[in-house]
Amino acid sequence: MGRKSKWELERDKQDALRKKAMKSLTEDQLKAINKTYKAIEDALFNVREIEDLYLSDIRNLDNVMWKLKHEFNLGEK
Repeated sequence: MGRKSKWELERDKQDALRKKAMKSLTEDQLKAINKTYKAIEDALFNVREIEDLYLSDIRNLDNVMWKLKHEFNLGEK
């Protein structure tokens, strides 16, 4: 394989930074991120497929929003 292009080098640099950042998270922070990702993924799937949201989707989004807020001190001034 030849030399990497400028964008490939930048991509690799960003990937390394993200990997390092993920390793620095607490277990609860990582769980909050993963649960949030899953709740968003599920809600968007339902919106695309059935063009509707279930009440359980809304409840899950609300729960994970508060978990993210708590774990990352979001919304504080």
